Amino acid sequence: MKTIDMNGDELFFSAFMFRLNHIQQRIEISDQIMLEVQCDKHTFLICEEGEACLFIGKEHWPFAAGCIYPISPDEAYQLEHRNSKELAYTIVKYDVFQWLSTHMLKYAGPLFPKRNQLNGPGSPSFNGELKELYEARSYRNDAEYSHLNTLFQHWMERIITLYSSTDTEPSQESGLASTIQYIDEHYSEEISVQKLAAMAGIRSAAYTTMFRRRTGHKPLDYVNHVRIQHAKEWLRTTDDPLRDIAGRVGFKDEYYFSRRFRQITGLSPRQYDRSIQQQTLVQDWLGHDVLIPSNPERVIYLGHTSGDLQVLGIRLLEDQRAEAVTTINVERAARLEPDLIIVDSGDQHLYEQLSCIAPTLAYNSHASLTERVTRAGSWFGRQLQVKRWLSLYEKRTVRMWEKIGRVIQQGETASVLTYHRGERLFVMGNIGLAPFLYHPLGFRPVHKVQEALEAGRAYKEISAETVQEYAGDHLFLMLPQEPAARQATDTLIQSPAWRTLAAVKRGRVYHLDELLWNSGDAQTCDRLLDRLPELLVGHLH
Repeated sequence: MKTIDMNGDELFFSAFMFRLNHIQQRIEISDQIMLEVQCDKHTFLICEEGEACLFIGKEHWPFAAGCIYPISPDEAYQLEHRNSKELAYTIVKYDVFQWLSTHMLKYAGPLFPKRNQLNGPGSPSFNGELKELYEARSYRNDAEYSHLNTLFQHWMERIITLYSSTDTEPSQESGLASTIQYIDEHYSEEISVQKLAAMAGIRSAAYTTMFRRRTGHKPLDYVNHVRIQHAKEWLRTTDDPLRDIAGRVGFKDEYYFSRRFRQITGLSPRQYDRSIQQQTLVQDWLGHDVLIPSNPERVIYLGHTSGDLQVLGIRLLEDQRAEAVTTINVERAARLEPDLIIVDSGDQHLYEQLSCIAPTLAYNSHASLTERVTRAGSWFGRQLQVKRWLSLYEKRTVRMWEKIGRVIQQGETASVLTYHRGERLFVMGNIGLAPFLYHPLGFRPVHKVQEALEAGRAYKEISAETVQEYAGDHLFLMLPQEPAARQATDTLIQSPAWRTLAAVKRGRVYHLDELLWNSGDAQTCDRLLDRLPELLVGHLH
């Protein structure tokens, strides 16, 4: 049965009926990664408090208070919660029935293909409806069930209304974009949030929220950032008085200009003017413009891919190997008196702490090897060394896979598994040994791992019961140092589920020291060019 609107267009949602199946509230502790959940019904995930990352197949979405995500039957989702606060969210499951010409059929296709459309700027709150639904979930008779069903139909009406009301979204986005361009071109003029919001045709409060999501800054902070960037250029290229430069970029008060300049750059305008003669201006992975010494001598790297720097001949004062779950010791870093700090973290608060010690560059170990080495080389003026190293590395890589190609078939798959943080099992994604194995001439990832890679995931937590879904033709099993993780590894190896894997039966499992093998830094990858063929050719020949 088709329903037509007054314009003669077919109405999509009119063909469906909805029935609430289950509603559940959950609270997850901090630093928690939940196992993947396979949906057997249509589902809404609604975040009420806290922040997390939501993965649905190849997709990666922010999961913060107020966010609502629809998920279809047969889709799977996984939440990664790394915030220090608890994560509170609600799961709503429901059935959908489609009216056909003569009968009704259960519908399992996607209802809301534009998954993020319920989370636009200024989206209304559903807290009231959600609270009513949850309180009415335990019905005792037909009347109470009828009340629950009525509440759910109202919920679906609001969801569909929000999802279908997209006409204003493009105009709001274009209005926002036009105000950003206006700031970039008219930064020297007087600018207020009210003026920008009026230009965009958006309420001031909603405009500020939209602007921050788009740029990472509040509107006036962005205005000041643009003004300071232009002031830097004037300081570098002229000897004009500060009051002239301040007025030229939009500051009426020279002293306020100096205060904002120091707040954004860490230096007064005059200090900046003097320092640029002995320093180099570079941009780090988070977009910070940082003045670093032209020839730094006391460099600290905080992370676990220091080999990216060492292959370029960059000497490090101390290699503080710190994984994402480890707290970096800021006081210890200060005692070393560095003149440059490189930190593998996106934590803005940590960045600000370290920047008070020395110029600090944010690094990204999850980027590709080529991107990382190229960026590091540009910071230290070693572009020629980067070009030579990458050229030689690629030639050696091709020769390595040609050698390994004698003992493996084209298209064979591989997976890297490791226990970590106790009895938690992970399949590796875009860090560690895995990206080294996934080469056009080498191994392929299995479908589930390919999904994780396309979602940009460094790793994915799985259960021992689902390991078969992630197991390739070849299994590279890390042997961890942590006693609990090592015991869990031994238990997995002895389990019936492990013994039924094709790779295990065919003798294509490689037990490897995690410290020697499961790192993707340039220095380790260089060594693996010799180690991997020795391992595979010796094992499979």
